[in-house]
Amino acid sequence: MWWHMLWLLLLCPVATGAETICGSLELRNIADLQQLRNCSLVVGHVRIANLQLPSSVNLSELSSEVTEITDYLLIYRSIGLLTLETIFPKLQLIRGRQLLMNQYALTVYENRNLRELGLVQLQRIQDGHIRIESNPMLCFVHTVDWIYLSGNATRQHFYLKLNRSPNHCPVCGGISADYSIRYNYTRHCWNTQAAQVRVEPPRTEKCPRSCGRDGCDAKGNCCQHSCITGCSAQNCTLCGNYRRNGRCVDQCIASYELHKRQCISYKECRQLNRIPLTRGYRCMDHCPNNHKPVIDANGTLQCQLECKGVFHIKRIADLEQLQDCVTINGSLIIELVDIKGMRVRYALYVVNNYHMEHIWPANRQVAIQRGTIFFHLNPRLCFEKIQKLQPSLKSVRKISIADVSPNSNGERVICGDSVRTLNVNVEDLNSTAVRIVIDFMKAEDVEILIGYSYHYMEAPQRNITMYDGRHGCGHDNWLMDVSLSKNRRHVISNLKPYTQYAYFVKTLTRTDYHMQVDAYSKILYFRTLPSRPSPVSQLHGSSDHSTQIMIYWWPPARPNGIISKYIVNVEPYNLTRAEISTKNYPTFKTCDTCELDCVCNDLKPYDSGPQPEDEHYYNKEQIIYEEALPNLIYVSRRKLQTKKEKFEKVKSFEDLVAGPSIVSYDNSTSTTTPAPTLVVSNSSTASQNETFSQEDSDAAKQYEIFRKYIEDRMRQLQDTNASDFVILHAMPKCRDSHASVGYQLEQKCIVEEELIGVSVPGSQHYFNATGLQANEYYRITVQACVDGVINGCSNPTEMILKTISEQVDQFMNGQ
Repeated sequence: MWWHMLWLLLLCPVATGAETICGSLELRNIADLQQLRNCSLVVGHVRIANLQLPSSVNLSELSSEVTEITDYLLIYRSIGLLTLETIFPKLQLIRGRQLLMNQYALTVYENRNLRELGLVQLQRIQDGHIRIESNPMLCFVHTVDWIYLSGNATRQHFYLKLNRSPNHCPVCGGISADYSIRYNYTRHCWNTQAAQVRVEPPRTEKCPRSCGRDGCDAKGNCCQHSCITGCSAQNCTLCGNYRRNGRCVDQCIASYELHKRQCISYKECRQLNRIPLTRGYRCMDHCPNNHKPVIDANGTLQCQLECKGVFHIKRIADLEQLQDCVTINGSLIIELVDIKGMRVRYALYVVNNYHMEHIWPANRQVAIQRGTIFFHLNPRLCFEKIQKLQPSLKSVRKISIADVSPNSNGERVICGDSVRTLNVNVEDLNSTAVRIVIDFMKAEDVEILIGYSYHYMEAPQRNITMYDGRHGCGHDNWLMDVSLSKNRRHVISNLKPYTQYAYFVKTLTRTDYHMQVDAYSKILYFRTLPSRPSPVSQLHGSSDHSTQIMIYWWPPARPNGIISKYIVNVEPYNLTRAEISTKNYPTFKTCDTCELDCVCNDLKPYDSGPQPEDEHYYNKEQIIYEEALPNLIYVSRRKLQTKKEKFEKVKSFEDLVAGPSIVSYDNSTSTTTPAPTLVVSNSSTASQNETFSQEDSDAAKQYEIFRKYIEDRMRQLQDTNASDFVILHAMPKCRDSHASVGYQLEQKCIVEEELIGVSVPGSQHYFNATGLQANEYYRITVQACVDGVINGCSNPTEMILKTISEQVDQFMNGQ
């Protein structure tokens, strides 16, 4: 009986308090739209694809109550659909917990009849990209503030392409029945009637101290930083992460997660006829794949963890069935590529894993009851770590060299106790380069040192490990600079301004096979300095009044810092008759080549790195060694002999400084003064001991002086050509704002440019130019300026636009 009830729960919408919850929905016909009518929350995605609506259908009867979609929304090739407002009039939030193609939270693609989006209540797309493309009749795309919806003012995650041109679309507010412009329209809207909903930002002044940086609302209630809509607990309607007891929280503590958005107690979970899972603390409507439903003595449905059978993992999604497994009663096969020749005798079979460096955690004990192990072609897994599995094998006395070879495991890394820590730090940096300095190496280590390899990658968060960005088949997103020099300084260039990077350094040494003596640094971080931004993108404008021009733009594609303001210039532009006849300026023309910045950067961190199919990828470091070794090993015999004897036959430190004399191996000649003959007198034994003691002391002093000299020589070898590693910095601002060019060159300073135009806050992306002349051309430029950079404004983005005539203005206003 309980199985029947469980099956009904899976098929039907579930009412939770005031909410009616549905799972993922695939809507392909009018009948499918009925599934949305009673849903207020969709836990999953909504896909409207290949939907054909006849003109006679009344979509208002199919209007849904959906306010939130936890995953994504897709509208694809739907014919007859004019607006989404009729289907989603109350949709407020798309969370993007799971994304379409692992990228998109909102996708509207190839809908031939769609006139407007009409998501009039949408307030936030929490995660994921937005793609609105190839909708030939779609208007009001550029009138939506997508940056506000995504909650990110610097990085753009939206693609708006091949929709109807904004020049052929109505504007926000539109024209009334008497053809007059509505003056109370907003700059951002979903259609001519619906303005984009914006929540009033928190107040930062006159707030209680306990509010901190979160601010407060108009009544002085502290705001919650995890609240999306509203501000304080009293008026917050949507939480960014979870809601518990009417408040927004970042995680569920001592409670159960419901629908990935709410924290409830054990009792509340049971009252919803759901099952609380103690592992993972989730409140589920059915038992997961790795659990089986069991009725306990009290008649309560429980989920008992059962990981039994053969689990074949081919993709990441397959791991979900093992999420809570502690013991697998059966077999686990992890197969990311085709594995052939597997024999039944092996209980643990690990082959061809390029970046695998560990087997189990250090505190984990795993027993292998039957069979043996097979490890081959794991170049970063040390042979010693595999040998530690020997006590785990219960039915095998000794691991066979045919099953685990020391020559095909661990040959690409440092193994054993030879790994040492390399101390490094950032000595200097600018907006595109950084100079890294390494602590001095010991003299004995310098002898075998070839150089250093510097590894770095973009790191928005400080949680990078050496394994991040490394594909199991060889692809590596860590960029690498190789310095075949013993110099402890190195400059990494071609970096992005105002970007945080992670880096580590590794020594390159010439050593015997499997007898490596090398060193790594820890993973450290640095952020490059800000720089001038790229020009603003997608500058648009329109003239709806004879004396006004409305201008709006998108932020720079490369902010290179924090955009503090925009400088807008509007000035008359005189066109000659030839220009008017040869160039068409009906309303405006954007300038696509007006001194636009160009960054030619061949290093793209997240798309670069060698691929597995590259011919020399797996021999990358070996090739470096082979190119450097001839210069270090193949030297003339005379030079080799001189070097050897120089350190073995030095008479004294003074001789070394003056140019050490070398004892010749030819008995017939000698280039040195014969050593004084040691005369042993008939003095007492105590006197002899004093003589030898004095000689030992002198020898020790000479050795210490010699050792310090060699140490200084090795330090000088690591600290040469400091001028080759200078990083250029921007010159400071001149005290005299009218300094001449000669003064600037002499004092090595620059004059700060005077900004002419109207300053607009960096968070504002529009400007209304008023007081203009009717039926005149104007040249409009917009520059983005970065905070903290002298002359840190971008090159101007320009357009030419003409105001409408007074006659057109009067006609549009019904005069």
